[in-house]
Amino acid sequence: MNKQYSTAAKVLKMLRETDGSLSGEAISTELDLSRSAVWKAVDTLRKEGYVISGVKNRGYELRAETQKLSQPGIESMLSSDWASTEVLVYEELDSTNTRAKQKLGDAKSYLICAVSQTAGRGRHGRSFYSPAGSGLYFSLAFPWQQEDSPVTLTTMAAVAVARVLEKTFGIEVGIKWVNDLFYRDKKICGILTEAVTNLESGQTLSLIVGIGINLLPPKAGFPEEIKEKAAAVTEEKDSINSSRLVAEISNELAGMIRLLPSRAYLNEYRDRCFILGRAVMLDSGKTIVPEDISEDGALIYRENGELIALSSGEVRIKEY
Repeated sequence: MNKQYSTAAKVLKMLRETDGSLSGEAISTELDLSRSAVWKAVDTLRKEGYVISGVKNRGYELRAETQKLSQPGIESMLSSDWASTEVLVYEELDSTNTRAKQKLGDAKSYLICAVSQTAGRGRHGRSFYSPAGSGLYFSLAFPWQQEDSPVTLTTMAAVAVARVLEKTFGIEVGIKWVNDLFYRDKKICGILTEAVTNLESGQTLSLIVGIGINLLPPKAGFPEEIKEKAAAVTEEKDSINSSRLVAEISNELAGMIRLLPSRAYLNEYRDRCFILGRAVMLDSGKTIVPEDISEDGALIYRENGELIALSSGEVRIKEY
């Protein structure tokens, strides 16, 4: 973990929680840092875009947050559930999930974010349009010691994202089983969960959940093939604090993981899942009418009077 950024995150958290200015000596004492280390942390934060005033004999004061995706900004707002997680922020990656896979293997947890992706991935090998200045793209990767399936993590992530987007932007978010979030009948977010397994035992060792959110309309517009299906959360750039969104979604998800095996969150998933009771098409071309979501996140429908649980695959809204 980048020690300089982690120190900056601790200083930022103190400044954010203080009403008014805070002396360098107070920060130094509280965090057991040298005065030089405090100055370097403040300098790092300023370079990240935070507006911090510094007046001799009066101390430092946080005047404005940055809109930039910021490593210390994210770290400063993560809950203790992610205390040992390494946060990495890149201007550009092929895919945050791909980078997460490359990092895993040392039993550590990672939160990997990118301003843009050149090869963002969706389910079934599809691409996910990920231009700079438009979306939020990040992956959480961590050891998985639960008995619950990866589908469970996908459903939890969907609820976590929906909650945070609604609270932040005042919009109503629906879920299309299993991993797509919709606003005004158009897709605003995709979630891709992948498992790293032991080749001999088949046991799941780690899980990676990748989240891509269309925050703003792309400057060049959405590509022709998705422009009728995709939408953005908002058109107000000034309303976005990307670092806060990443941290709050991660914290919301961690809270649900902590409560496992409780499935209390699934009632909210069901309420948001707008395909229940609606005709949809399976990959096979068969039309079904889903009735419920099981405790394991499977889609329940009836065929010849028998209840069927669909735990993988994809459904398509017939008129979509």
